[in-house]
Amino acid sequence: MRINNILLLVFFALFVLEGGYKEKWERLKANYTFALPLFALFALAIVAALNHPEKDIFRYLERYWSFVAIPIVVIASKEYQGKASYHLFRGLLWGCVATLLICYGNVIYEMVSKSEPLHYFLRHRHLNHQFTEIADTHPAYLGVFMVVSSAYLFFKSSLKKGIKITLLVFLCFGFIQLASRMALVSFGVVTLVFLITKIRTHWKQIGIGFGVAILCSVLLYFSASEFLRERLISKERIGNDQRFSRNIVSWELFKEHPVLGVGFGRKDALRETKYCKYGFQVAAENRYNAHNQYLEYLSVNGLVGGLTFILVMGYLLYFSWKQRSVFFFLLFLSFFLANSTESMLVRIKGIEFFAISVSLLATSTMIKNDNEYIDHS
Repeated sequence: MRINNILLLVFFALFVLEGGYKEKWERLKANYTFALPLFALFALAIVAALNHPEKDIFRYLERYWSFVAIPIVVIASKEYQGKASYHLFRGLLWGCVATLLICYGNVIYEMVSKSEPLHYFLRHRHLNHQFTEIADTHPAYLGVFMVVSSAYLFFKSSLKKGIKITLLVFLCFGFIQLASRMALVSFGVVTLVFLITKIRTHWKQIGIGFGVAILCSVLLYFSASEFLRERLISKERIGNDQRFSRNIVSWELFKEHPVLGVGFGRKDALRETKYCKYGFQVAAENRYNAHNQYLEYLSVNGLVGGLTFILVMGYLLYFSWKQRSVFFFLLFLSFFLANSTESMLVRIKGIEFFAISVSLLATSTMIKNDNEYIDHS
């Protein structure tokens, strides 16, 4: 994270030293509203850092500078390109493919080196966290990136049809290996929306594909391990998930500090005490976050934080819908769905992904507004 933030700081400094301050200020002043959601979240980070700080407040803010630096650079840049911005999502796609190849390579190595039978491929030791551990990434974050990559393939990619289908099939296998319910639900939503847009012209192909999907699902159900079946479709397993049981801890912190929350300085210690109180020893030892971004803001920033985050979420979904951008609407919908089971904005991966996505939505809108202005002129 520190290396990442140093490079981000250098990038921002070079942008400032580049000059052209008057033009940059004019562009930023004309389009600052696009950055307001990110500025609002950075303001919450400042409030949380100042709320009973026990360490240097700049250490708390280290990971949140992206909420300011990235939108300023993108919006003030003269070379913003609505269509070219989608190349970054192509990079995300190939990053997901590379990560999955690393993870699958490790699975194959372990199975061969330990002489495991083929059906062990879908056993617990090769799924979810155990699957992604070799790539030092979390299944929830990789799942979101894969969902967005799928949306990119469906709606924005210019790759050939055969390559798209191959990549989508590969991502489907990856979703199964991740064993992430929310990622599968989000991928299902993205796929359904795409099929709805094509139902009139490709209903025969969709029908065949739907039949193949059902057949594959049946085969998967009977070949999957008990862990995989229970994790994905067992209501009892979902209801007993400790991530949901632990919500009571963050909720109690909110009730005890309802207006501004507990702040960054006290959240770990107070959570650890309450985790021990309710018998969540693993969570206490590892100082788990809320695993729910809504509750994360309620407990750390109080009602102010919770309402701000919900308003940001609603604004981005509404704005994407208003701009008729199916891609960005699905991107933010998938991201906010993931936040119901993970605190996506407490790690640099989630923070920078969100900051870049909001900034790129701004560029696509800015170029659209420029084109409309030229047409009217």
